[in-house]
Amino acid sequence: MVTLVLPSLVAGRDLADEFVDRLAGTLAGEVVTVDARRLTRGTPSFAARLVERVLGGGAQQMVVQGPPALFAGYLEKAAGELGGTARLDVRGVADQPAAL
Repeated sequence: MVTLVLPSLVAGRDLADEFVDRLAGTLAGEVVTVDARRLTRGTPSFAARLVERVLGGGAQQMVVQGPPALFAGYLEKAAGELGGTARLDVRGVADQPAAL
């Protein structure tokens, strides 16, 4: 299992690339856990690129813990567009806002 911890603010495709690039090795077949409990705000472009890189990179599953509700929606939309909805598991959605 691979874990990625998000800070309180995330924005843009380039930042998503930086986070995924820091993960060791290939994501193929891995369960990638994204700890989003500290996240308060995030952009649709960050969410879309994160999903694209993780699920599009061959991860078996992407489990996102504690994201704000709006950000969770961005993730779900991106997974749907990629055809990876069944491989995205969003848990413990927070009620706080997450848009920039």
